[in-house]
Amino acid sequence: MVRPTPTCLGLDLGSQPAAGVVLQKTGDTVTLVRTASLPIPPGADTAARVQQIRQLLNMLEGTTKPPVVAAVGGPGTVLRHVLLPKMTAQELTTALAFEAEKHIPFKLDEAVMDSVILGDRSDGRMEILLAAARKELVETTLALLTAAGVAPKALDLDTVALANAWELSPQGPATDTVGVLHIGARGTIVMVFTGTQLQFTREIPLAGDTFTQAVATALSVEAAGAEALIAQPGERGAEVQAALQPSWDDWLGQCRGSFDFYENQVGRGVGRVVLSGASARMAGLAARVRETGGWPTDVWNPLAGVQTATPIAEGDAVTLGIAIGLARRGLS
Repeated sequence: MVRPTPTCLGLDLGSQPAAGVVLQKTGDTVTLVRTASLPIPPGADTAARVQQIRQLLNMLEGTTKPPVVAAVGGPGTVLRHVLLPKMTAQELTTALAFEAEKHIPFKLDEAVMDSVILGDRSDGRMEILLAAARKELVETTLALLTAAGVAPKALDLDTVALANAWELSPQGPATDTVGVLHIGARGTIVMVFTGTQLQFTREIPLAGDTFTQAVATALSVEAAGAEALIAQPGERGAEVQAALQPSWDDWLGQCRGSFDFYENQVGRGVGRVVLSGASARMAGLAARVRETGGWPTDVWNPLAGVQTATPIAEGDAVTLGIAIGLARRGLS
């Protein structure tokens, strides 16, 4: 009997455009088999979204149908590091019924929760990672996937998926403390890693849509025209930069506040910053973060630890962090 090669499809429906990857694992080698993306506007009606999800899956599945791991994200989700007295996994289940409400901004009977023990601390406590999502968000996502013919192997959080992708393709020495800014359409996930270990996470409600609206308003163009100008400003580069400046300053101030909060908690600051997500491709953004924040700043390639059959442009790879992390979980 020959054991089949583990393969998984990571489906990121929360990004814009939606993206998916198929990863395959042979020994310790992870290979990108296929990738595809397709705009699936969140404002579209359910039937239209289901049709577009099916189209995206058809582009990814090939002759086989690998298991699918999808995600939920945004304001209805929470990921927290929690310190508790040392206890068994069974005791932890009981303790969380009382502890979780201290860390979750919605009622426990409205939430789906999971947790994992990260390890023991020298002070006699243990550290756990607590994840939660509103039941309504989970049920809506599952209904959408079911209508598209998908029975997902798992639902993850966007933040956990990014952490899994970072562990696969970290950037820099293992001792570095790195701030990752994943800039989606509706929010920015702020994360801090030391090596491959996730230390801190927070989400701020400023991201790609904020920047698009700023340019659309300032230059009196439609949203699609604003997105095109942001991607390729050409001769209007100075106008676009001026339109983006107030939003960039607000966004960067909130990112800096998150990093400052982390530093105040642990006594160690972020040494450099890595940008991720579709909006990380904006002309001039990395330079602005570098100049204003004072951090060395680069763009993350989540495919750095993955073999690819054909080259993928760095500008496209930067959008695949969540999908890579989802597919990687399915290979476990």
